[in-house]
Amino acid sequence: MAISVCDFLGIEKHKFDSTGAFDAILDVDSKMFIDPHLLSACEVPEFQNSYEKVRQRFTDILKILRHSKEKGDVFWRRAEIYFKFPEVKGLCIGYSNRGTSGSAIGPGLRERLLETAKSIIDSGIEEPEIFELVGLFESNIGPDRLSDITANIISDAILNYTQRIFSEMGVETSEQIIEGENYKLVMNPHNKSAILLLPKTILRDLPLAFSWSDIDIVCSHNEELRHRVNQLIGDTWKQAVSQQKQFLKELILKEPGLLEDLITLYKVKPQTTYDYINDPAGQVIWYYASKETVQKYPLELKKENVETPEDLMDFVITVCDKYKDLIENNGLNSLLYDGVKPKKEEAAQKLFFGIADAYCAANNIDISREVNGGRGPVDFKFSKGYKNRVVVESKLTTNGQLLHGFTVQIAEYQKAEKTLHGIYLVLDNGGPIKRITDLKDLILNCQREGLRMPIVIFIDAMPKLSASRYEPKEIN
Repeated sequence: MAISVCDFLGIEKHKFDSTGAFDAILDVDSKMFIDPHLLSACEVPEFQNSYEKVRQRFTDILKILRHSKEKGDVFWRRAEIYFKFPEVKGLCIGYSNRGTSGSAIGPGLRERLLETAKSIIDSGIEEPEIFELVGLFESNIGPDRLSDITANIISDAILNYTQRIFSEMGVETSEQIIEGENYKLVMNPHNKSAILLLPKTILRDLPLAFSWSDIDIVCSHNEELRHRVNQLIGDTWKQAVSQQKQFLKELILKEPGLLEDLITLYKVKPQTTYDYINDPAGQVIWYYASKETVQKYPLELKKENVETPEDLMDFVITVCDKYKDLIENNGLNSLLYDGVKPKKEEAAQKLFFGIADAYCAANNIDISREVNGGRGPVDFKFSKGYKNRVVVESKLTTNGQLLHGFTVQIAEYQKAEKTLHGIYLVLDNGGPIKRITDLKDLILNCQREGLRMPIVIFIDAMPKLSASRYEPKEIN
């Protein structure tokens, strides 16, 4: 069952929040990231020199690379040693969908990054911020890897901070030897790694290095360059995919002034932290909302014990119907919006997981997230024993893959004969009417042809003008 750090440790929420630490979920990665740009303003004692430590590590790598004449020489090999960043376990943040491990830098990626850095150095730029911005133009480098690189460099600060918070909270700890040092920590029961805490003030849902809203400013010195970049990327660099990143990489190496502009602007970007109250990315509130909601609205079951596949299907339908009611009539739809703007689909999925997980725990049903067993991704799998299984896929009507997802499900149903039971949850958050109509037509056609298909449950998740609204009680 999903559980937060403070619930696992038995600490009152307001007391834990007073420490300023992020209350991570132990077996569900929150898509939050350490932003090196925020480290320089961090006032937490253990982290006050952390940004300088990050810059110094990157500066050392650049200095060594400057002396390298060719790949594989003594300076290159030394730079490789400096650029080893093993994955950091125990933070419970990042992109992992199963478990809570970090993202290590492998040999191939390390070599490519050093080659890029060497090319940039040879163009005359040696600012250490190169490595903070490299995700803009290097494939396979995203916020998770930048976050993990940073965590690796400042791991001593993270460990000392975690140890202090546990001590202040009076938590029962055990001695762990990490990097040759003794620390008094707590083990995560899900992955047997030490639980590591982070200050909320150094986390963002998207590091500032990946968030550029006005490319015109960056390219203001060169109208032709601005036009080329705008044509390719549009208004936001964070949406750049691998082909676009390759283009930007070539462009930056040809036009060093572009990278100099980026570095200059990056240095003066406002150091804004994440809004934990409104939770625009849907990464925080779902857990607390689920806890409160399930306590307030217990599940009424047709049958007390789940034994057969039919029992399990009835149970999952009841959970989905309860989720539908909570969204449509009890204010939980407000958690799917940032003001009037729909949040990403993951906000709805995590909210469903939180609700379903709590109901499952009370009824001895297992639920797992985003299982991929060779038949494509499934958002959730409910199971009781080895044979009783039901899969649930959740889609917003704003998702362009709404019809495709259902079509894939239908194909799987025909292959699986009667062994597959599933539900397709459709949350209408303002997607095109034609998309919804096309889905309903597809459902009717399948029914006419007698095809087996998942049960489809439509949920009206549109904002209500005068409806109740979920107000978080425990978030600070």
